[in-house]
Amino acid sequence: PEQPSQCEGCSGSSSEGMRRGPPGFASCGIPAAMPGKDVREQDLLIRSEGDDADPEQPSQCAAPMSPKSPKTSRQGRWTWSAVAVAGLVAVGLVARSTWSGTSAPSATALRLHGPSAQPLRQNLITLEQVAAHFEEEGEDECAGSGASCLKSSCCKDAGMQCYGKDDYWAQCMVSCTPGPNVQDQVNPTPWACKALGNRTAGEPQQCSGDGEDCSKTQCCKTGGTQCYAKTKYWAACKPQCTPGPDMTEASPEPWNCSAHGPRNPGAAPWVQSRCAVGGQDCSAKGCCAEPGHQCYRQTQYYAKCLPSCTAGEKPNPWEPAWECSTVGMRTPVRDDTPAPASGMVSPWVPNICSKEGDNCVDSQCCQQVGAQCYMKSKYWGTCKPACDTLPDPNDGNRSWTCETRGPKSWGLAVKGWPSLYCFSLFMPSSYEGPLMKSILNANAGIFQCDGYDVYAAEDATLGTTKDNITVKSILVPKIYVGVSQDGTAGNAKLFMAVWDKVIAGGRFKNYDWTLKVDPDAVLVAWRIRDHMRPHVGEKVYVVNCNKFPGSPNFPMMYGAVEIFSQSAMLQYASSSWKCGQQLPWASWGEDYYMTHCMDF
Repeated sequence: PEQPSQCEGCSGSSSEGMRRGPPGFASCGIPAAMPGKDVREQDLLIRSEGDDADPEQPSQCAAPMSPKSPKTSRQGRWTWSAVAVAGLVAVGLVARSTWSGTSAPSATALRLHGPSAQPLRQNLITLEQVAAHFEEEGEDECAGSGASCLKSSCCKDAGMQCYGKDDYWAQCMVSCTPGPNVQDQVNPTPWACKALGNRTAGEPQQCSGDGEDCSKTQCCKTGGTQCYAKTKYWAACKPQCTPGPDMTEASPEPWNCSAHGPRNPGAAPWVQSRCAVGGQDCSAKGCCAEPGHQCYRQTQYYAKCLPSCTAGEKPNPWEPAWECSTVGMRTPVRDDTPAPASGMVSPWVPNICSKEGDNCVDSQCCQQVGAQCYMKSKYWGTCKPACDTLPDPNDGNRSWTCETRGPKSWGLAVKGWPSLYCFSLFMPSSYEGPLMKSILNANAGIFQCDGYDVYAAEDATLGTTKDNITVKSILVPKIYVGVSQDGTAGNAKLFMAVWDKVIAGGRFKNYDWTLKVDPDAVLVAWRIRDHMRPHVGEKVYVVNCNKFPGSPNFPMMYGAVEIFSQSAMLQYASSSWKCGQQLPWASWGEDYYMTHCMDF
């Protein structure tokens, strides 16, 4: 023990003085087997130097691998730890063992034998088990996912390479793009992407793309997404997941939303303020603020953030063609990006999701815009805009649990977004009857809206739409129409009755916008959507006529096409009785009445 070690290093070959340890490396310091003996025997066999050995001489055993590399350092620790444990076990057994000979040979074998040794042999562990134990306890220095590999310069996972950001951080990745890493959640300092050490052998894990089943891979390619389970047989990568049906999918089967594996990080919080926006030159910043955008070069002097790029494209004849070489990384969505609050839904939603007042326990989804399925008890729930656990005076002072089921509704935007509910009042026996039939056959006008109805003072059937809906008139009372104060039809009372029918029907609640359309008005639904999209969720109506700017009655809402947001319609539904009682509407036209009632 007083002499310095003169042990030789071993490199994992099958030389003497070494036996194989756990798969993939050889552990040093384990003497070779004696002739006729097998170190793999179940009995513990310890060989020692005999009388001929010089105790003053330094040990001639083989040394552990050089600690210069992480893997050899790990193997060395495995070896010495294993030998230490085995040695301690052996020392404890010496007093309870017998020598197989009276004189010590040059190589003495200490063997446990006899019935009394059997329990002891059963309690012994192999060196491989000891090594596995230390590996499980975290003795492996190679970095795992998300850990720093700056000191170890090696990666635990197959196909991964340790890349350095700077002098203070390195991380294992499949690939690295020099410049700002938009998924770096800590800071925007550019990555040098210097490769440290060797890439770990093997193929990297193949993660699932958008729309693919990730139940087996349990990881996602797209940044800002997580593998969520729909059933025990299917999972997919999504930014967020709400248990229940996904109203954008082709199937109404609900998701259980249990998370599988790690989340692929989204764009870091600093990306929004540090990266290029709009038409800014992104070549210097090397990243884009908008999710889904990539910085593409047009020339060596200019680059722009775009969703995609076609090499050789020239938007204008005087511009140089785009090279479309990339700068930096494509920006994923942020992890804290809220789930979309609106959008198009699948065709099954109007047939499966619950109406106002229905029990939504089974459907777990609602038709009304902004409504949520709230539970009253384990057996009953209904769709409401909000819920309170206090006793409900409108429900016999009963309390609700207000537990939610499924997602909040986007409404019934089955043809486009924002959703439109359109209706017309027509006279079937006039020219308006054939005109409305022509519009239906052309699948035009109000029949391009997501929901539609026709009202008349007499029964009429227009036909069957392309949506396979038979259109019949909803009856309204016959009301005399006079002349208004401006010489047009004094039809305020008639349309007050029509609006009462619209409110009673309740369909307007399922759509972002409600449109009253004259039979001879030309309506182009997609243009209405484009105009109204920026105002979804506001309590507004559209003022579309300013024929006499100096008049106190203008601007106003012209009656050919009248447009109201859902919030405005809800306000009218709760307060229209005031307009009927307190406004002098008798000589007004219906558009003049609705303008003033909305402002009242």
